[in-house]
Amino acid sequence: MATSPFAKSTTNPGQGTIHLTLLPPATPTYSILNYSYPLKLLPSTPHILSALETRPLDASSASTKITHVPLLFLLSYGGGLLPPDSLSITLTLDALTRLTITTQGFTKIFPSPQSTPLATATQTLQASLGHQSGLLIAPDPTQPFDNSRYVQKQVFEIADTASLGVLDWVSEGRSARGEKWGCRECKLRCEIWRVDGNVQSKKSLLLRDNILLASPEPQIIARRMDNLGLFGTLILVGPLFTALGNFFIKEFDLLPRIGGRDWDDRPPTISPTGNITTDEAGKVEEQRRVSQWRRERLKEEKADGVLWTAARVRGCVVVKFGAREVEGARQWLGAMWKEEGTVRRDFGEGGLMCVR
Repeated sequence: MATSPFAKSTTNPGQGTIHLTLLPPATPTYSILNYSYPLKLLPSTPHILSALETRPLDASSASTKITHVPLLFLLSYGGGLLPPDSLSITLTLDALTRLTITTQGFTKIFPSPQSTPLATATQTLQASLGHQSGLLIAPDPTQPFDNSRYVQKQVFEIADTASLGVLDWVSEGRSARGEKWGCRECKLRCEIWRVDGNVQSKKSLLLRDNILLASPEPQIIARRMDNLGLFGTLILVGPLFTALGNFFIKEFDLLPRIGGRDWDDRPPTISPTGNITTDEAGKVEEQRRVSQWRRERLKEEKADGVLWTAARVRGCVVVKFGAREVEGARQWLGAMWKEEGTVRRDFGEGGLMCVR
Protein backbone atom coordinates (compact mmCIF):
# COMPACT_ATOMS: atom_id res chain seq x y z
CA MET A 1 0.00 0.00 0.00
CA ALA A 2 1.42 3.36 -1.09
CA THR A 3 2.29 5.91 1.57
CA SER A 4 0.60 9.30 1.26
CA PRO A 5 3.08 12.14 0.63
CA PHE A 6 0.86 14.53 2.57
CA ALA A 7 1.08 15.14 6.29
CA LYS A 8 -1.62 13.55 8.39
CA SER A 9 -4.42 15.95 9.23
CA THR A 10 -4.54 17.15 12.82
CA THR A 11 -8.05 18.57 12.44
CA ASN A 12 -11.04 16.66 13.72
CA PRO A 13 -14.14 16.30 11.52
CA GLY A 14 -16.26 19.44 11.58
CA GLN A 15 -13.57 21.50 13.27
CA GLY A 16 -12.56 24.97 12.11
CA THR A 17 -10.18 27.70 13.23
CA ILE A 18 -10.30 31.39 12.34
CA HIS A 19 -7.68 33.91 13.40
CA LEU A 20 -7.90 37.42 12.01
CA THR A 21 -5.01 39.81 12.49
CA LEU A 22 -4.19 43.32 11.32
CA LEU A 23 -1.22 44.11 9.14
CA PRO A 24 0.12 47.68 8.94
CA PRO A 25 -1.34 50.13 8.36
CA ALA A 26 -4.87 48.67 8.54
CA THR A 27 -5.12 45.50 6.45
CA PRO A 28 -7.09 42.61 8.01
CA THR A 29 -5.58 39.22 7.17
CA TYR A 30 -6.37 35.63 8.09
CA SER A 31 -3.32 34.29 9.86
CA ILE A 32 -5.20 31.00 10.35
CA LEU A 33 -8.19 29.73 8.40
CA ASN A 34 -8.77 26.00 8.27
CA TYR A 35 -11.73 23.65 8.39
CA SER A 36 -12.64 20.01 7.80
CA TYR A 37 -15.68 18.17 6.47
CA PRO A 38 -18.61 18.72 6.93
CA LEU A 39 -17.71 22.35 7.76
CA LYS A 40 -16.79 24.91 5.11
CA LEU A 41 -15.41 28.39 5.82
CA LEU A 42 -15.28 30.41 2.61
CA PRO A 43 -13.79 33.92 2.62
CA SER A 44 -15.35 36.35 0.16
CA THR A 45 -14.18 39.63 -1.25
CA PRO A 46 -13.87 42.12 1.65
CA HIS A 47 -16.54 44.78 1.59
CA ILE A 48 -15.24 48.32 1.20
CA LEU A 49 -16.46 50.93 3.65
CA SER A 50 -17.41 54.46 2.66
CA ALA A 51 -14.43 56.79 3.05
CA LEU A 52 -16.73 59.59 4.18
CA GLU A 53 -18.31 57.54 6.98
CA THR A 54 -15.40 55.40 8.13
CA ARG A 55 -14.50 55.94 11.78
CA PRO A 56 -10.96 55.61 13.20
CA LEU A 57 -10.05 52.22 14.59
CA ASP A 58 -8.19 53.78 17.48
CA ALA A 59 -9.08 57.14 19.00
CA SER A 60 -5.40 57.72 19.75
CA SER A 61 -4.53 57.46 16.07
CA ALA A 62 -7.03 59.26 13.87
CA SER A 63 -5.00 58.35 10.78
CA THR A 64 -5.59 54.62 11.37
CA LYS A 65 -8.87 53.85 9.64
CA ILE A 66 -10.29 50.59 8.46
CA THR A 67 -11.07 50.59 4.75
CA HIS A 68 -12.68 47.19 4.28
CA VAL A 69 -14.14 44.37 6.37
CA PRO A 70 -13.58 40.67 5.56
CA LEU A 71 -16.70 38.63 4.84
CA LEU A 72 -16.72 34.95 5.78
CA PHE A 73 -19.36 32.40 4.80
CA LEU A 74 -20.09 29.58 7.26
CA LEU A 75 -21.40 26.62 5.29
CA SER A 76 -21.82 22.88 5.48
CA TYR A 77 -22.03 20.24 2.78
CA GLY A 78 -25.60 19.74 1.61
CA GLY A 79 -26.64 23.10 3.05
CA GLY A 80 -27.28 21.79 6.53
CA LEU A 81 -26.53 19.32 9.29
CA LEU A 82 -27.55 15.68 9.45
CA PRO A 83 -27.52 14.28 12.99
CA PRO A 84 -25.09 13.36 14.47
CA ASP A 85 -23.00 15.96 12.54
CA SER A 86 -21.01 18.20 14.87
CA LEU A 87 -19.32 21.51 14.06
CA SER A 88 -16.81 23.19 16.37
CA ILE A 89 -15.33 26.59 15.49
CA THR A 90 -12.68 28.59 17.30
CA LEU A 91 -12.51 32.29 16.39
CA THR A 92 -9.94 34.88 17.43
CA LEU A 93 -10.05 38.56 16.44
CA ASP A 94 -6.90 40.49 17.20
CA ALA A 95 -7.02 44.11 18.28
CA LEU A 96 -8.55 46.60 15.81
CA THR A 97 -9.90 43.93 13.43
CA ARG A 98 -13.47 43.52 12.19
CA LEU A 99 -15.22 40.53 10.66
CA THR A 100 -18.66 39.69 9.27
CA ILE A 101 -19.85 36.08 9.33
CA THR A 102 -22.92 35.05 7.36
CA THR A 103 -24.36 32.16 5.36
CA GLN A 104 -25.60 31.64 1.81
CA GLY A 105 -29.05 30.45 2.83
CA PHE A 106 -31.00 28.66 5.52
CA THR A 107 -29.03 26.30 7.74
CA LYS A 108 -31.13 23.16 7.39
CA ILE A 109 -31.31 20.65 10.23
CA PHE A 110 -32.24 17.33 8.68
CA PRO A 111 -34.32 14.71 10.53
CA SER A 112 -32.52 12.28 12.78
CA PRO A 113 -32.07 8.86 11.13
CA GLN A 114 -34.74 6.31 12.02
CA SER A 115 -32.03 3.95 13.22
CA THR A 116 -30.82 6.57 15.74
CA PRO A 117 -33.84 8.76 16.56
CA LEU A 118 -32.03 10.48 19.45
CA ALA A 119 -29.05 11.56 17.33
CA THR A 120 -28.46 15.32 17.60
CA ALA A 121 -26.70 17.80 15.33
CA THR A 122 -24.51 20.24 17.24
CA GLN A 123 -22.67 23.46 16.50
CA THR A 124 -20.28 25.21 18.87
CA LEU A 125 -18.53 28.56 18.49
CA GLN A 126 -15.84 29.76 20.90
CA ALA A 127 -14.83 33.35 20.10
CA SER A 128 -12.31 35.78 21.57
CA LEU A 129 -12.48 39.47 20.65
CA GLY A 130 -9.51 41.75 21.25
CA HIS A 131 -9.16 45.47 21.95
CA GLN A 132 -11.48 47.59 19.72
CA SER A 133 -12.30 44.64 17.49
CA GLY A 134 -15.73 44.15 15.95
CA LEU A 135 -17.67 41.00 15.07
CA LEU A 136 -21.03 40.77 13.32
CA ILE A 137 -22.63 37.34 13.04
CA ALA A 138 -25.64 37.69 10.75
CA PRO A 139 -26.61 34.34 9.21
CA ASP A 140 -29.83 33.34 7.51
CA PRO A 141 -32.34 31.58 9.79
CA THR A 142 -31.84 28.06 11.07
CA GLN A 143 -34.48 25.72 9.63
CA PRO A 144 -35.08 22.58 11.69
CA PHE A 145 -37.05 19.94 9.79
CA ASP A 146 -39.67 17.69 11.37
CA ASN A 147 -38.20 15.10 13.75
CA SER A 148 -34.84 16.87 13.89
CA ARG A 149 -32.63 17.58 16.90
CA TYR A 150 -30.23 20.49 17.11
CA VAL A 151 -28.10 22.04 19.87
CA GLN A 152 -26.11 25.23 19.34
CA LYS A 153 -23.78 26.97 21.77
CA GLN A 154 -21.92 30.23 21.24
CA VAL A 155 -19.49 31.61 23.80
CA PHE A 156 -17.90 35.04 23.35
CA GLU A 157 -15.10 36.46 25.46
CA ILE A 158 -14.76 40.14 24.63
CA ALA A 159 -12.40 42.91 25.70
CA ASP A 160 -13.79 46.08 27.29
CA THR A 161 -13.68 48.02 24.03
CA ALA A 162 -14.71 45.19 21.68
CA SER A 163 -18.03 45.20 19.82
CA LEU A 164 -20.30 42.26 19.12
CA GLY A 165 -23.51 41.84 17.17
CA VAL A 166 -25.17 38.41 17.08
CA LEU A 167 -28.31 37.53 15.16
CA ASP A 168 -29.83 34.13 15.93
CA TRP A 169 -33.19 33.20 14.43
CA VAL A 170 -35.01 29.95 13.82
CA SER A 171 -37.95 29.15 11.51
CA GLU A 172 -40.82 26.70 11.83
CA GLY A 173 -39.40 24.35 9.19
CA ARG A 174 -40.42 23.65 5.61
CA SER A 175 -43.70 25.55 5.57
CA ALA A 176 -44.28 24.64 1.91
CA ARG A 177 -44.49 21.00 3.01
CA GLY A 178 -46.80 21.77 5.90
CA GLU A 179 -44.15 21.62 8.61
CA LYS A 180 -44.85 23.79 11.64
CA TRP A 181 -42.44 23.52 14.55
CA GLY A 182 -42.16 19.76 14.16
CA CYS A 183 -38.63 19.50 15.48
CA ARG A 184 -38.04 17.24 18.46
CA GLU A 185 -35.45 19.51 20.03
CA CYS A 186 -33.88 22.86 19.25
CA LYS A 187 -31.61 24.47 21.84
CA LEU A 188 -29.80 27.75 21.17
CA ARG A 189 -27.47 29.15 23.81
CA CYS A 190 -25.37 32.31 23.75
CA GLU A 191 -22.98 33.49 26.45
CA ILE A 192 -21.08 36.78 26.48
CA TRP A 193 -18.20 37.24 28.93
CA ARG A 194 -16.28 40.45 29.58
CA VAL A 195 -12.55 39.81 29.86
CA ASP A 196 -10.63 41.94 32.36
CA GLY A 197 -7.69 43.32 30.38
CA ASN A 198 -5.22 40.68 29.25
CA VAL A 199 -5.94 38.35 32.15
CA GLN A 200 -8.06 35.65 30.56
CA SER A 201 -8.83 34.08 33.92
CA LYS A 202 -10.58 37.24 35.11
CA LYS A 203 -13.89 37.50 33.32
CA SER A 204 -17.47 38.35 34.22
CA LEU A 205 -20.70 37.14 32.66
CA LEU A 206 -22.62 39.86 30.82
CA LEU A 207 -25.38 37.80 29.27
CA ARG A 208 -26.59 34.22 28.95
CA ASP A 209 -29.45 33.80 26.51
CA ASN A 210 -31.26 30.50 25.97
CA ILE A 211 -33.89 29.42 23.48
CA LEU A 212 -35.36 26.00 24.18
CA LEU A 213 -37.87 24.33 21.89
CA ALA A 214 -38.38 20.75 22.98
CA SER A 215 -41.34 18.45 23.43
CA PRO A 216 -42.14 14.78 22.83
CA GLU A 217 -45.16 15.99 20.89
CA PRO A 218 -44.43 18.56 18.14
CA GLN A 219 -47.96 19.95 18.31
CA ILE A 220 -47.18 21.35 21.74
CA ILE A 221 -44.37 23.53 20.36
CA ALA A 222 -46.61 24.80 17.56
CA ARG A 223 -49.32 25.80 20.04
CA ARG A 224 -46.82 27.63 22.22
CA MET A 225 -45.52 29.62 19.25
CA ASP A 226 -49.01 31.11 18.75
CA ASN A 227 -48.95 31.21 14.94
CA LEU A 228 -45.39 32.57 14.72
CA GLY A 229 -43.39 31.11 11.84
CA LEU A 230 -40.10 32.53 13.05
CA PHE A 231 -38.55 33.54 16.34
CA GLY A 232 -35.23 35.33 16.79
CA THR A 233 -32.82 37.17 19.04
CA LEU A 234 -30.50 40.07 18.26
CA ILE A 235 -27.77 40.90 20.77
CA LEU A 236 -25.75 44.12 20.53
CA VAL A 237 -22.84 45.12 22.76
CA GLY A 238 -19.87 47.48 22.44
CA PRO A 239 -19.14 50.93 21.02
CA LEU A 240 -19.70 50.06 17.37
CA PHE A 241 -23.25 48.93 18.15
CA THR A 242 -24.17 51.61 20.70
CA ALA A 243 -26.07 53.73 18.19
CA LEU A 244 -27.93 50.73 16.76
CA GLY A 245 -28.87 49.53 20.24
CA ASN A 246 -30.13 52.99 21.19
CA PHE A 247 -32.13 53.08 17.96
CA PHE A 248 -33.95 49.83 18.79
CA ILE A 249 -34.68 51.04 22.33
CA LYS A 250 -36.01 54.36 21.05
CA GLU A 251 -38.22 52.75 18.40
CA PHE A 252 -39.57 50.28 20.95
CA ASP A 253 -40.43 53.14 23.32
CA LEU A 254 -42.34 54.82 20.49
CA LEU A 255 -44.46 51.77 19.67
CA PRO A 256 -48.20 52.36 20.16
CA ARG A 257 -49.40 51.00 23.50
CA ILE A 258 -52.75 49.49 24.36
CA GLY A 259 -55.17 52.32 24.97
CA GLY A 260 -52.88 54.84 23.31
CA ARG A 261 -53.31 56.64 20.02
CA ASP A 262 -52.18 54.87 16.89
CA TRP A 263 -49.59 56.52 14.64
CA ASP A 264 -52.07 56.73 11.77
CA ASP A 265 -54.36 59.16 13.57
CA ARG A 266 -51.71 61.38 15.10
CA PRO A 267 -51.73 64.94 13.81
CA PRO A 268 -48.54 66.18 12.13
CA THR A 269 -46.07 67.20 14.81
CA ILE A 270 -43.84 69.25 12.54
CA SER A 271 -45.29 72.50 11.24
CA PRO A 272 -42.58 75.18 11.13
CA THR A 273 -43.70 78.77 10.85
CA GLY A 274 -41.86 81.99 10.20
CA ASN A 275 -38.32 82.34 8.94
CA ILE A 276 -36.04 79.41 9.54
CA THR A 277 -32.44 78.75 8.57
CA THR A 278 -31.32 76.20 6.01
CA ASP A 279 -30.10 73.89 8.79
CA GLU A 280 -33.42 74.13 10.59
CA ALA A 281 -35.30 73.41 7.38
CA GLY A 282 -33.12 70.37 6.80
CA LYS A 283 -33.84 69.08 10.29
CA VAL A 284 -37.57 69.57 9.76
CA GLU A 285 -37.50 67.62 6.50
CA GLU A 286 -35.49 64.82 8.12
CA GLN A 287 -37.99 64.60 10.98
CA ARG A 288 -40.82 64.40 8.49
CA ARG A 289 -39.03 61.66 6.56
CA VAL A 290 -38.39 59.62 9.73
CA SER A 291 -42.00 60.03 10.86
CA GLN A 292 -43.25 58.84 7.50
CA TRP A 293 -40.83 55.89 7.56
CA ARG A 294 -42.02 54.95 11.04
CA ARG A 295 -45.69 55.02 10.04
CA GLU A 296 -45.03 52.83 7.01
CA ARG A 297 -42.93 50.42 9.07
CA LEU A 298 -45.67 50.05 11.67
CA LYS A 299 -48.18 49.24 8.93
CA GLU A 300 -45.86 46.55 7.59
CA GLU A 301 -45.30 45.15 11.08
CA LYS A 302 -49.04 44.80 11.54
CA ALA A 303 -49.53 43.23 8.11
CA ASP A 304 -46.69 40.73 8.61
CA GLY A 305 -47.58 39.89 12.20
CA VAL A 306 -44.26 41.15 13.55
CA LEU A 307 -43.93 41.28 17.32
CA TRP A 308 -40.81 42.52 19.05
CA THR A 309 -39.35 43.90 22.22
CA ALA A 310 -36.02 45.44 23.25
CA ALA A 311 -34.27 45.83 26.60
CA ARG A 312 -30.92 46.72 28.13
CA VAL A 313 -29.17 43.95 30.06
CA ARG A 314 -25.78 44.66 31.70
CA GLY A 315 -24.54 46.90 28.92
CA CYS A 316 -26.09 44.78 26.15
CA VAL A 317 -29.18 45.50 24.11
CA VAL A 318 -31.28 42.38 23.58
CA VAL A 319 -33.99 42.37 20.92
CA LYS A 320 -36.51 39.52 20.76
CA PHE A 321 -38.75 39.29 17.70
CA GLY A 322 -41.14 37.01 15.88
CA ALA A 323 -43.21 37.03 12.71
CA ARG A 324 -45.74 34.88 10.87
CA GLU A 325 -43.28 34.26 8.04
CA VAL A 326 -39.56 34.51 7.50
CA GLU A 327 -39.85 37.23 4.86
CA GLY A 328 -41.84 39.46 7.19
CA ALA A 329 -39.10 39.28 9.82
CA ARG A 330 -36.42 39.77 7.19
CA GLN A 331 -38.07 42.92 5.84
CA TRP A 332 -38.61 44.34 9.33
CA LEU A 333 -35.02 43.73 10.44
CA GLY A 334 -33.66 45.05 7.15
CA ALA A 335 -35.72 48.22 7.47
CA MET A 336 -34.40 48.84 10.98
CA TRP A 337 -30.75 48.19 10.07
CA LYS A 338 -30.82 50.24 6.88
CA GLU A 339 -32.58 53.20 8.49
CA GLU A 340 -30.10 53.44 11.38
CA GLY A 341 -27.03 52.77 9.21
CA THR A 342 -24.48 51.23 11.61
CA VAL A 343 -24.24 47.85 9.89
CA ARG A 344 -23.60 49.29 6.43
CA ARG A 345 -21.24 51.99 7.72
CA ASP A 346 -19.05 49.86 9.99
CA PHE A 347 -19.30 46.40 8.38
CA GLY A 348 -20.12 47.08 4.74
CA GLU A 349 -22.83 45.63 2.52
CA GLY A 350 -21.86 42.12 3.60
CA GLY A 351 -23.56 42.68 6.92
CA LEU A 352 -26.88 43.19 5.15
CA MET A 353 -26.85 40.00 3.10
CA CYS A 354 -29.16 38.12 5.49
CA VAL A 355 -31.90 40.76 5.18
CA ARG A 356 -31.96 41.09 1.41
